[in-house]
Amino acid sequence: MMRLCFRYFFKFPASMIRLLLLVTGILLMLFQQFVVSISSQNQFIIFLAGIILLGVPHGAADLLVATQKAEDDQKRFSRISFLIKYVSRIALFALTFWFFPLIANLLFIVFAAYHFGETDLYKFQTNTIRGKIFITSYGLLILGVILLHHFEEVIPMFMQFESGVRYETLFSWINTYNYSILSVLGIFFFASTFYYFSSTENNYPKGDFLLQFGLLLFILYNLPMLLGFTFYFIVWHSILSINKIVNYLRKDDLFSPSVIFKQICFYSLLAMFGIVMFGLAGFMFIDSSTMIVYVFLGLAVLTAPHMQVMHDMYCSIRSGKLLSNNRITTSFPNSH
Repeated sequence: MMRLCFRYFFKFPASMIRLLLLVTGILLMLFQQFVVSISSQNQFIIFLAGIILLGVPHGAADLLVATQKAEDDQKRFSRISFLIKYVSRIALFALTFWFFPLIANLLFIVFAAYHFGETDLYKFQTNTIRGKIFITSYGLLILGVILLHHFEEVIPMFMQFESGVRYETLFSWINTYNYSILSVLGIFFFASTFYYFSSTENNYPKGDFLLQFGLLLFILYNLPMLLGFTFYFIVWHSILSINKIVNYLRKDDLFSPSVIFKQICFYSLLAMFGIVMFGLAGFMFIDSSTMIVYVFLGLAVLTAPHMQVMHDMYCSIRSGKLLSNNRITTSFPNSH
């Protein structure tokens, strides 16, 4: 059943998937606001199930993506070399979190913002400095709405660590001025968006982009922090990522759907095993809040190498190498 869903659902046009996800988000928001408020325990169950079914799997095809990218560039690919570099980046980021937690968290926010923006705005020409600023501001505003609007829920997570207690004053200041910071992020986004559209030719409808983004922010603003993160990262970001990954890997028939499915399942199990081992070392199973923190940390250390692989893929897509819907995407058509 899962294989059939995998094979057929991700053949849908990206525009249709985005519409379905927005409708799902609106229904979830209305259910949370007006029908039954989803308890914290049930939010945690939804979050954990989503991580297992979509969150981790969306990054589990990195080896295949890197293989396909090497094929595009007509370069020799070494699986061993790729895995060594991949694991080394994970270890480096984990050590940064251990020794320099504040710097690591700031880096993670910037990396995640860039990655989120690049995934959502893959049709835009973002190889320039102004393009990179545009997609980063987009991701920062999304993270700002999820985290700053509910920062009182974020603080207890940090307080579970000695480093969090050390920066308690900083967190208190952020909590006091959370909406001021969120306003700055909003101004930064609109300024960078205006500059990007006024100086870059692009065929993507500006009205559609702003309407979709506005609806997405409205959904995230009205959902609790954990439910909002679950909807954006697990439902929206992961499904859109898997859709692009599968299309990218299928463009030259280098990998069959069966191979892609098996590879994603295998590396998902490996990644989840690593997260569990990492959590056991830190007693992550003491309670649900502790477990959430360690899952977040596990996802954070996986971000750096995954972001690089996906960035290379999107560069290939933007350069016109991706065969999408039986034509080469060189002008970012409105049909998606």
